[in-house]
Amino acid sequence: MIRITFLTLFIFIAIKSYSQKQPVLPVLKSANDTLDIRFDNYLSEKSWILSSKKKIDILPIEIDDQPTKVTFISAVDSISFTVKLGDRYDFIISRGKKNYHTRVEGRQALMTKKDDSLATVNLQCLKTNLLSTEQRNKQYPFNKAKRIELISFTDTASDFTIALPVKHYRLERSKIRDQKVLDTAQVNALTDIWFNIGRTPINNLKYISISRSGCYEPRNGIVFIDEKNRVFEYVEICFACKGNRYSSKRIKPWDDCEQKYMILRDYFAKQGVKFGVEEH
Repeated sequence: MIRITFLTLFIFIAIKSYSQKQPVLPVLKSANDTLDIRFDNYLSEKSWILSSKKKIDILPIEIDDQPTKVTFISAVDSISFTVKLGDRYDFIISRGKKNYHTRVEGRQALMTKKDDSLATVNLQCLKTNLLSTEQRNKQYPFNKAKRIELISFTDTASDFTIALPVKHYRLERSKIRDQKVLDTAQVNALTDIWFNIGRTPINNLKYISISRSGCYEPRNGIVFIDEKNRVFEYVEICFACKGNRYSSKRIKPWDDCEQKYMILRDYFAKQGVKFGVEEH
């Protein structure tokens, strides 16, 4: 009997000690299976769905340098946490007779404000002398062109975007608004912009920022013509949306940087091309 009493007492103490170590979790009451979540001042409606399949349902919060206030909102209740990097908050969402163990964790943001700043710097154009005039002229399609032209074009029958007007390797003259044949000095200036103006190099850059509008209405182009007077390559350009399209994958794309299209626009204007270049 004594041995049984001691065993019973030991079990009682162990259970009591274990129960004292378990924190009492906050409880959020909910009448529905979905809840809203507010991240600082941004409300994400019905973004949290209760799931009985998960032992603990975790909401990871990416933290950069400032904490984020996270609020779970049901139709009848709410609970808030100010989450810093490394924080972990457990609570219970109670709906009817069911309890859902939920956790909020503060994790390191994959992209920080510093990363954003570096990507912005990288996007800025930098003038270099990476390639000499001779080296630039050896690049395709400049090395195969007998003549290079700047053009502007339109299509009065179309209210939508149109392709650069080349048919059977010939320009459709009826759609051409401006046309400029480049001399040697003008070609050299073009290749300098193409090959020697690009993004500012940044070490340890995590991602690349892109500056572009959603529209694409090309009105200008660079046309490469061979010894048989055929258009064998071209670059279609939309200055308004900072976009372009190359006629083939053989053309090495220029390095898109923030001011590139402004520089090209000025170059076209200097050569007398007005349509699609002048801002209205």
